[in-house]
Amino acid sequence: MPKKIHVVGHRNPDTDSICAAIAYARLKQRLGMGNVIPYRAGKINRETEFVLNAFGVEAPEFLKDLHLRVKDMLNGPIPTVKPRTSLLEAWKIMKENNQKTLPVVDHTDQMIGMITVGDLSGSYIESMADHELESLHIPVKNVIRTLDGRLLVGSEEQDLKGNVYVGAMRHETLEAYVGNGNIVLMGDRQTAQESVLRQGVSALILTGGATLAPELEGLARQQNCVVISVPYDTFTAARLLPMTAPVQNAMQTEGIISFNEDDLISEVKEKMLETRFRNYPVLDEQGKVVGLISRYHLLSLSRKKVILVDHNEFGQAVVGTDQAQILEVVDHHRVGGIQTGEPILFRNEPVGSTCTIVAKCYRDWDIVPEKAIAGIMLGAILSDTVIFKSPTCTEIDKENATYLAKIAGVDPKEFGVQMFKAASNLRERQVDELIEEDLKEFTMGDLRIGIGQFSVMGLEGLDQLRVELSQRLEEIRGQRAMNYLMLMVTDLLEENTELFISGAKPEEIAKAFDKPLDKGGIFLPGVLSRKKQVVPPLSKYFLQ
Repeated sequence: MPKKIHVVGHRNPDTDSICAAIAYARLKQRLGMGNVIPYRAGKINRETEFVLNAFGVEAPEFLKDLHLRVKDMLNGPIPTVKPRTSLLEAWKIMKENNQKTLPVVDHTDQMIGMITVGDLSGSYIESMADHELESLHIPVKNVIRTLDGRLLVGSEEQDLKGNVYVGAMRHETLEAYVGNGNIVLMGDRQTAQESVLRQGVSALILTGGATLAPELEGLARQQNCVVISVPYDTFTAARLLPMTAPVQNAMQTEGIISFNEDDLISEVKEKMLETRFRNYPVLDEQGKVVGLISRYHLLSLSRKKVILVDHNEFGQAVVGTDQAQILEVVDHHRVGGIQTGEPILFRNEPVGSTCTIVAKCYRDWDIVPEKAIAGIMLGAILSDTVIFKSPTCTEIDKENATYLAKIAGVDPKEFGVQMFKAASNLRERQVDELIEEDLKEFTMGDLRIGIGQFSVMGLEGLDQLRVELSQRLEEIRGQRAMNYLMLMVTDLLEENTELFISGAKPEEIAKAFDKPLDKGGIFLPGVLSRKKQVVPPLSKYFLQ
């Protein structure tokens, strides 16, 4: 399956950023690219929530970052074994799955050890060199399963114990070797069977499919002897018997290096270079094994694929975008400092909304968006153009909004007013929410400048928040090491903005707009657009 392509807007997303990601991903899906998925880079604000709910569209999944993580190296679930699984069964699982390592897990699927092909061969050689099975704790059920046996007497839950002998000699001679608690393999030799049973052996493995005579079966029960019939000849059965030992006897439990599925590849790579294990288990948050990784995975690893909408600067992008493979950019802002290693589709147009461009993409492909998709694109255009009042608004925005409104079945201006009213009640908002909701960061020379914007239908309630707003702006600016942090409180009814300023020299901001500084801020009549009416004067002032 092709790796997913992430479509995502900027951090602190606004309505245009979220809706553009959803709508553009949906266009790609309708063009046959099922692996294109929309994401969001931050919390959904109230305005966006209103738009999505109005048309029954789910919010995209949150994308924390685009860093490569261990889970990006995994190729699906892997087999595991329990501690009492036989060595032979473990080997068969390795062979079937082309693995040389298996995690050993307990009944709750928590990893308790690892076993490798080397561990299997080492354990087998040791077992063949020693006929004592006492320390191996071989379950009877393992013998039955591994040797295709049939239990004649005893319980599957018992363990085999004692020295192992092959009863290939005369029973008189055999008695000199076999004693109480031993294990004997032999064929259909009734006299020898009776002899070893009377000697008190703990287990009798009958080869060649042999069975016990009724009177000997009673003797076996009386002696508490386990009797198993297997179809193999005696040599083969003796050779396979050590492979019935449980993996817990051979597994490694010390010095195992494991990784969490959310660990960064950069950190994992360093650890791998310091060690020399063939495979490393990967665990989830509950400690359960979800896969194995090796150095080979590092060689075949590819970067995450991403399409950026409504931004084109790393400073506004999801963390780790600089390490991802950028496939496309669809935006309506200034071109920032983004660079790619190969040519990409870069669609940037001087319009009021990214969703205007996305709507044009639908029309270019002669694809009519679904009603819900058309509705959220309309909401985004109305949001970014402030119901067509912003100086960023173009005739292209208006024409596409009219097109989308017909599909969505709503009146643009009525819907726009409802949308802004739903999100603009100052009395219901927290100060941090106002600052962070639509905050964007810009680099101007050596300066880091943050500009947030919050739109209201009237400034009622703002006076009660002025002191707290100024204090929190200063605190957040310090926390983020910004030179300036500003908040635009934009009154859509009166079409003006109050700009709150935090910085060492707020008078410099006032000079950029040629406005008087009043109580740490400036009043900007007729200003509605951050992109077209705030950022350009600041760039001109600080970059001249």
